[in-house]
Amino acid sequence: MRPLELEYRFFLEIMDDLAEKHGAGSYVAIKGRDILGVYSSYEDAAKTVYKEHEKGTFLLQRIEDSIEAMTVYLHTPRIVSTS
Repeated sequence: MRPLELEYRFFLEIMDDLAEKHGAGSYVAIKGRDILGVYSSYEDAAKTVYKEHEKGTFLLQRIEDSIEAMTVYLHTPRIVSTS
């Protein structure tokens, strides 16, 4: 399992409940399957959680209304050769 994969999968399981309870745009800190806290901004979350937990040992994730809101679509135009 990749680093923080467990935490991200747990986040996906509880994302709808988090969005309903805390609203989209909040941030949640997760370590293992434990919620360390929910914060109104990334800065608040980082300041609080980094005091007690080492970087890279927990997931700090923005809460969204749906998985679609977390999806980024990139379009790269095809380069056509003129030669």
